[in-house]
Amino acid sequence: MGEDSARESLVPTPLSVCVERQEGRPANRRVPEHVVRAQHAAMVDAFPGLPAEGFDHVVVAENVYRLQALLKPLSDARRADLGWDDNEGLGDLLLVRRTFGPEILPMWRWRDNSPFAGGDRVAEIRLGADRIVLAQRNDIDGEGDVGFDILVGCAADAECEGQAWAPAYNVTDLLRALTGELMNDPDVRCTIHGQDGDEDQDDDPEGRADLEAQYADAVRA
Repeated sequence: MGEDSARESLVPTPLSVCVERQEGRPANRRVPEHVVRAQHAAMVDAFPGLPAEGFDHVVVAENVYRLQALLKPLSDARRADLGWDDNEGLGDLLLVRRTFGPEILPMWRWRDNSPFAGGDRVAEIRLGADRIVLAQRNDIDGEGDVGFDILVGCAADAECEGQAWAPAYNVTDLLRALTGELMNDPDVRCTIHGQDGDEDQDDDPEGRADLEAQYADAVRA
């Protein structure tokens, strides 16, 4: 700090603390409560005018370390997720959590060595009778991006025996896949009919029954 720069540090102790501290002082050094209250009020009133008294910086002490206290636990949690603290971390579930949220992790199962998605890694989300099959795509649009596709019904033909995949960007897409809504997404790609399906095709959650055989292949150990 240069010689011409002046800084004032404020310690805005609450009035209740000031009054309480008086009780522990010797009688000959104790200040009457009404005096403490008056001095505290005068101090608070003086705060806004301090910059006009020639100070270049006015720092409120109680705010100095608040951001550090906020960031420290967030940093610790992130380091734990990444395995930087001598633990396993989330590993290959880190992308899953970032995409779909932490609530999905207990229901997520990787189905390694499955040829179902053309060599890409296959996963399943299952709860009771409901299940969703996904593929992790490691080179989206040839740009090296990583994301997920969901297996959905073909919008062009309810009897289609091919595989139709729709991109999944968040947990809402999981719900849309389960209800059949996602099968009419314009980005659905069918291995037989291509990307463009029949726009007049109605949402057909029941059509998901035709996927059961595909599901079985995808999740077969």
